[in-house]
Amino acid sequence: MSSENVQTKWGQFISLIIVFFFWGFVGSANDILIPVFKKVFTLSQVQSQLVAWAFYAAYFVGSIIFFLVSLKRDVLQKFGYKKTLSAGLILSAVGSFLFIPAASFGSFPFFLTALFIVGLGFSIQQIVANPLAIKMGNPSTGAHRLTLAGGVNSFGTTIGAILLGIALFGMGKDEGKKKDLKSIEIIQNDFTKLRNEIAENIKEISNDNIDSKEITQAASSSLTKQVGQIDLQLAEISKNLNNPSVSVKPFVKQYETIEKDVAKIQLPLEVVKSKLQLVKFPFTILGFAFIVVAIFMYFSKIEDPVKEDEEEIKVAHEKFNILDYPQLYLGMLGIFIYVGTEVTIISNLPALLKTSEFGSILEDSIAPFIALYWGSLMIGRWNGGVNVFNTSNLVNTALKFIVPALAFGVIIGANIFAAHDVSSFYIYPIWILLFIAVSFVGGKNAGKTLMLFGISGLLMMVAGLAYPNPEIAKFFFISGGLFLSIMWPSIFDLAIAGLAKNTGKASSFLIMMILGGGVIPLIQGSICDLDLTKPEGIFGITWTHFSYIVPLLGFAYLGFYGFYCPKILKRQGISHVESEGGGH
Repeated sequence: MSSENVQTKWGQFISLIIVFFFWGFVGSANDILIPVFKKVFTLSQVQSQLVAWAFYAAYFVGSIIFFLVSLKRDVLQKFGYKKTLSAGLILSAVGSFLFIPAASFGSFPFFLTALFIVGLGFSIQQIVANPLAIKMGNPSTGAHRLTLAGGVNSFGTTIGAILLGIALFGMGKDEGKKKDLKSIEIIQNDFTKLRNEIAENIKEISNDNIDSKEITQAASSSLTKQVGQIDLQLAEISKNLNNPSVSVKPFVKQYETIEKDVAKIQLPLEVVKSKLQLVKFPFTILGFAFIVVAIFMYFSKIEDPVKEDEEEIKVAHEKFNILDYPQLYLGMLGIFIYVGTEVTIISNLPALLKTSEFGSILEDSIAPFIALYWGSLMIGRWNGGVNVFNTSNLVNTALKFIVPALAFGVIIGANIFAAHDVSSFYIYPIWILLFIAVSFVGGKNAGKTLMLFGISGLLMMVAGLAYPNPEIAKFFFISGGLFLSIMWPSIFDLAIAGLAKNTGKASSFLIMMILGGGVIPLIQGSICDLDLTKPEGIFGITWTHFSYIVPLLGFAYLGFYGFYCPKILKRQGISHVESEGGGH
């Protein structure tokens, strides 16, 4: 690449990848908001998944609007990439600032509206930033640049959960490691923690002079009744602390019953507002950050790509029919399921970990697990990024182990910085080594890689459902992030293979399918809610645990697409498609 027009414009590209960081940061922040909103607004699990729905549905709506407008006038060609990207950032800033009145009004629909607007801005940014990254230099190295951008995106998802967790809950607290406690001591701690939380709510209600006395008295009375139930359990536990023959199961069952009863108690509006005050600060900072980046982008030296032949675009559109390309419409379903599977695993993880079966992990302790999940995608994408460097086979092989180790170190380091106990995470390199082994087998072949990672993810979900020790089972579910990590470019490459001039239009339809991130979590959340009406569970596990059948089926389809699509392409005379290991 000796001439300027084929060299990667690194100065411009580094400016652009800041946008990719924001996508990741806000995406993982949603997973912290879901359990917070669920508790504060007294939501069912499926209702709490409306957070993901609002955010990812905005991608679909934004892409549709952009596509319809482009039929009349090519936005990117008329206004330029920089101006359009800056407009998307400003729109996301508006959505971020709307968190302030949403918290002041204590309105869940208002929060969903704010998230939807943030997502609308992101949809514009996605449409602009992906092709712009590809065009910032030699087209043959476009996938390389997307790989690096995907790594930055994953870094944003990893630290986003931790930073927002600090903003909402403070630094981690040294409450002792559960592994050093007896089972009866663990449930005693859980009861005590729940009691303290209820007592704090009762105190806030007593200071509420705005809501009607009927509402405050009803809430206070219901909560006080639950405190009485907890005190009875704590007294009984104290009598049996040193009794080695006592069974802890009755206490666990009582804890689950009381916790569910507490979750049904509607808090007065003023108390809800007070609990949402902490949400204002991080999203205010985020809003200003969007504006700063928008201004920076607008005045940056990023150059618009050469304008394309409008007549050629018009002809390509007139001849374009999705049904003529089975790799595309099956790939659209693949993107829908891929994003949905990626989001649903983590969106419903707080509900799973909150069950007594998985350790009764509460909202203020969930951030490390969210960071580990999104960090798993970072590990996979950084590992996939090794393929873009022109190194010897020996160095490439070494980097395949060194880079994931560094990425895992980032996850551990960020959690230690936040004072979280991550001692249970040190077993996770077993899954990382398994991922590395599968990546060696898949190589750079998109179909083979997608098939193998689909099968691997399916097996992880099966193991998570069947493994008897929940301390290990949760890592099988979290490892889904590893096996999803490099699927995006594989699906994308297969779906647009052979589309030639129609590639741009096909890409816009694929971006629309990010909608899956809003739909599939709702399906899994509705299964989780069966625990409310059918507490006996199914197959000896809770419905929340069983709900991970949803990502299992998602992995099954993705593996099938990886197996079947190359056969479609072969019939069209396309025998091989490479994937560079990037990521969404």
